[in-house]
Amino acid sequence: MKQFYTIVFSLITILTFAQDRVNASLPVIDAVANGRITEATGWLQNDAGKWTSRKNKIPANMEEEYKTLIDFQHHGLGENRENFIYIEHRNVKIADSSYTILIKKYKDGFYKYESINQGWMPQNSLVYYVFKTSELDKLKNLEPNKAHTIRINTIYSNTILYLDPKSSLKTVAQNLYKELGDKDKFGKAELEIHFNLYKGNVRFTIQNHEDYPLTDFEKAYYETPLINFEKLFKLQ
Repeated sequence: MKQFYTIVFSLITILTFAQDRVNASLPVIDAVANGRITEATGWLQNDAGKWTSRKNKIPANMEEEYKTLIDFQHHGLGENRENFIYIEHRNVKIADSSYTILIKKYKDGFYKYESINQGWMPQNSLVYYVFKTSELDKLKNLEPNKAHTIRINTIYSNTILYLDPKSSLKTVAQNLYKELGDKDKFGKAELEIHFNLYKGNVRFTIQNHEDYPLTDFEKAYYETPLINFEKLFKLQ
């Protein structure tokens, strides 16, 4: 009898620890973007009152004597590193729920020898925001010729610095999965969109409100024709 109980106990132990190992399910980001913009003109009125512009970045606010450095190394990233390679949004499924993820990829970099600002290493980084798709309705039917500030209620957000050249949507999904399980992380970056439809063009910024806020939307913004902006967001 003792031998019988020993065998039964052994079988129970084996069955308990012989469960299949199952990989965790990552968030699923759609392969096709619902909206995407890759080009806009960034404008900034500097402290001397002069307007300057650059493609896909809001130029750094440089004093006149240093204006030749405006596209050089870290200055070339724009005012407070405000630039973009693309801005897009896609559907993302987390567990059994569907949301929207907005991804902003931008030029970045660092100095290999930071203390003396030498050895500039250009990089690309991205920031993403996850929110309910219904939040995009806040952008619809806004009064033209008027500045609007739209706060998107963000559920998850994070910045991925210095992307590997092989980075893909899977990289974002893996990072988002870590965010889902980070119980100790305090707070999240809120997405804020400044917007003004003016004479057939859209002036806008899309950024994290807490990090590097632009001083004045009237003096620093991107501008693009309405038809181009609506490749990113539908306004009707």
